[in-house]
Amino acid sequence: MKNLIELKEFWKEFLPHLSDRCILLMSGDVGAGKTTSVQMIAEILGMRDVQSPSFAIHLRYENAEGKSLDHIDLYRLKDDDDLESSGFWDLFAPKQGLIIIEWANRLDFDYLPLNWQRVEVKFEKTSAESRKILCRVV
Repeated sequence: MKNLIELKEFWKEFLPHLSDRCILLMSGDVGAGKTTSVQMIAEILGMRDVQSPSFAIHLRYENAEGKSLDHIDLYRLKDDDDLESSGFWDLFAPKQGLIIIEWANRLDFDYLPLNWQRVEVKFEKTSAESRKILCRVV
C-alpha cells in the first residue's frame, strides 16, 4: 500500500470475505497501520469516532444496523491476568461479530475459539509512506 487511499480500497475488498464471526489478529511495529486500518474498517462499516483503545484495552462500536466491532489493543498488556480481568473471553459469547485485536502477537492463538474465523494480519513498513500487508487464516 502506497497511501491511505490504497489501504482503504484494500479493506473495502477484503471485508466482504470475512465470516459473521471473525477475529482479525493484527501485528506490526508502532506506526505500521494497525489503528489506521481499524478506523478505516469501522468507517466502511458505518461506525464513527473510532479511537485507539490503548489505555482502555477494549472499545466497542456499533453501526445503525446493529453490527458490532470490538477493538482490543494488547500493547499495554502485562500478563494473562490483565487479559482475564478485561472481559476479553466474554467477547466470544455473541453469535456474530467482528473482533479486531492489535498487538495480537502478545496472545497465544491456540486459546482462541475454534468456531470463529481467525485471520492474522501482519503489517510491515516498507518506507515512511508505504506498507506491506500479509493476511492468512490461522
